[in-house]
Amino acid sequence: RCQRSGNCCARPEGVVRVSDTDVARIAAHLGMSEPAFRSRYVAAAGDRLVDGLGQRCVFLEDGRHASCRVYAARPDRCRRWPFWDEHRDPAALAAAARLCPGIALHAARQTELERDERRKSGSDHRG
Repeated sequence: RCQRSGNCCARPEGVVRVSDTDVARIAAHLGMSEPAFRSRYVAAAGDRLVDGLGQRCVFLEDGRHASCRVYAARPDRCRRWPFWDEHRDPAALAAAARLCPGIALHAARQTELERDERRKSGSDHRG
């Protein structure tokens, strides 16, 4: 579960890639035409959002908890965080977990659920 740290949206190496589908969805969400959205929010290369202040996502808003101004329409890449192909490697997932407090909570909860399931099935033979 997202802990709203905003860390995944503000990583120095982070680039928010967008597809044409993402652009259409976010532009509609903001009530903008696609060309106007691209002109204002998409980098010249055409496949990523422009950076906000301090290499943060341009749609990241500060407050008590970080929030995404386009959360309901956010890019697919953001929707899949942290379950990216790059994070299948345990070292990469561990690095992501240092940025994302929700990953550690998810892992702990998953371990707890698996332990409960083993107990129910009688396969947990620890004394």
